[in-house]
Amino acid sequence: MGIVVYTTSVFLDKSMRDHQDKVLQFLEVNNIEAEIIDLTMHTSARDVMLERMPEDKKNGKVLPPQVFNGDVYCGSYEDFFLASEEGLPFSFFRIPPPPNSYEEKLLIKKNGCP
Repeated sequence: MGIVVYTTSVFLDKSMRDHQDKVLQFLEVNNIEAEIIDLTMHTSARDVMLERMPEDKKNGKVLPPQVFNGDVYCGSYEDFFLASEEGLPFSFFRIPPPPNSYEEKLLIKKNGCP
């Protein structure tokens, strides 16, 4: 089980669609395979998604997209956005950055290794 993104095909507003598209576009542009689960088509998947999330992330509204790498919860769009702003989008998905990428250099500088 690799990257799993819980999405929706019914949007409350334009920003929700934009957020979902940014996550999915990053995966596509970087040739990262992911299982996309549309919560509007698979209504029982929402319960599975919520069971897999940490308790502290279930407070308030839990809106798509929600991202997992295997059994590890990666986060929501807001977490992806913050990681991207810090130059760490691959780290958000819990996957190694491409060799010689800006992110790899940041990680080496910070941790001494990628």
